[in-house]
Amino acid sequence: MSPSMRYLVVRALLFVVPFTVLMIAQVPWWLSLLVSLAFAFAASIVFFGKLRDAAATDLQRLRAGRKRDGAGPDDADIEDAAVEDRDADLEAEGTADEVDQVDEVDERVAGDRPADGTGDGAEPDASGRP
Repeated sequence: MSPSMRYLVVRALLFVVPFTVLMIAQVPWWLSLLVSLAFAFAASIVFFGKLRDAAATDLQRLRAGRKRDGAGPDDADIEDAAVEDRDADLEAEGTADEVDQVDEVDERVAGDRPADGTGDGAEPDASGRP
C-alpha cells in the first residue's frame, strides 16, 4: 500500500474511532464531530510525522508524473518506443525519405489539434461554442 493511502487510512481511523465512541456515549453529534476532528488533526501531526512526510513525497512524485517504484510502463513511454522502433526500421531499410515524410505528417497532425482540447480543430464562433 502506498504511503499516501496508508496516511489516508490512519487519518480516517483517527477520526472515526473517537467519533463512534462519543456517539455511543450519547454526546451531541456536533460536539462529537468537533472533538473527533481536533483529535485526528492533533494526533496525525504529533504521532505520524514520518508517515505524513512519506505521503507528501509520494503525492509530489505522482504530481510530477513520475511512477511509483514497481509500477508498469507509462503509455507515453510505450508510444515513444514504438515511434522510435518504426523510425529505426525505416532508416535500416534505407528509406530515410519515407521517415521524413512520416515525420512531416506527424507534425501536421499535431499542428491540427487545437490547444484547448476540443478535438475538432474548429474555431469557436461568437457564442463561445466550437
